[in-house]
Amino acid sequence: MPHQTGATSAPRLHGGTAGRKDYATLEGMKSKRSRRAGATKTIGVSLDPETKQKLKRLADERHGGNVSALVAEMADAAVRQSAFDRAWRWYGGAEPSDAARAKIDAELQTGWAHARKHAAKKPRRTAA
Repeated sequence: MPHQTGATSAPRLHGGTAGRKDYATLEGMKSKRSRRAGATKTIGVSLDPETKQKLKRLADERHGGNVSALVAEMADAAVRQSAFDRAWRWYGGAEPSDAARAKIDAELQTGWAHARKHAAKKPRRTAA
């Protein structure tokens, strides 16, 4: 039967017309969602409901609800604390009280704020 001009027909699946590709490709089947920057891994943690709510509230306050960011922050704090404890034991002193720790932290923050303030003010060299 000859092909009639103007007649509608179902699209051909193989070959198509004018370079049209009507077949599935692996590229077309990939998820369009992109992962966030940086390699991440999913882990499972068992928590009681009260602890879970505490974490969610803190994540809302500090990280816009991102519990993963809160956990990363907590891990960084734990690493810093562990390093501090090791150094303190190495120096041979008794472990500082919470008040002493808070004072040390405040002094460090003041020192860093001072350093940042003065690092930004570099003297300009005059032309010779």
